[in-house]
Amino acid sequence: MGNGGQLTGKEFEEIKMLADKAVSANNKKSAEPFIKRLDFMQRTLDIEPYKRYVLVELVSNVSAASGRVRDKEHWIGAVNQSLFKLEPSTEDMET
Repeated sequence: MGNGGQLTGKEFEEIKMLADKAVSANNKKSAEPFIKRLDFMQRTLDIEPYKRYVLVELVSNVSAASGRVRDKEHWIGAVNQSLFKLEPSTEDMET
């Protein structure tokens, strides 16, 4: 791993799709494959340290929001906030 690059639009879309599928899963067990893939991406993507930290935060929030949980709306808000922080800007997508 180097100093880390930018998250690509394609990588972000995969992360968003995985997070959405995990959060909407009926239970933790059915969310597990999506969470495992997010965790794998967090450990292997060559991205800048701040984005990696936000991705760690996202994995934790997605895990908390998946399945039937108390305060699900709170956790969905936390997931959306992490996704917002990860979303590449228009400038990032042009390079």
